[in-house]
Amino acid sequence: MPILYLSPSTQEWNPYITGTGSEEYYMNLVADAMIPYLKANTIAYKRNTPDMTAASSIRDSNAGYYDFHLALHSNAAPESSAGQARGIIGFYYPTSTKGKRGQSYCANNCGKFIPCPAR
Repeated sequence: MPILYLSPSTQEWNPYITGTGSEEYYMNLVADAMIPYLKANTIAYKRNTPDMTAASSIRDSNAGYYDFHLALHSNAAPESSAGQARGIIGFYYPTSTKGKRGQSYCANNCGKFIPCPAR
């Protein structure tokens, strides 16, 4: 059974332009929404917690044996393009063929379960 380290942002200090929450808040909502899909597909997971930092999340992930580390973050955009930026970007360790394959899969398929409202 595959096992995933699910790592939503720990940036509580990073407010959204709407003023209705932070990156940490919204990325934890994304992680919450992923849990039923992981369970339905028998994908085991461990998740960081909001009281962790990026560094402690990485240490926790590195201390275990996971098939994939999925860090959930959102990127800022200039105010002039607020609400216009769309899409997914993925990163992986350059020499990791499995990381590249996982990143490609996520980038190509996340839109199927994360709604992106029309502009």
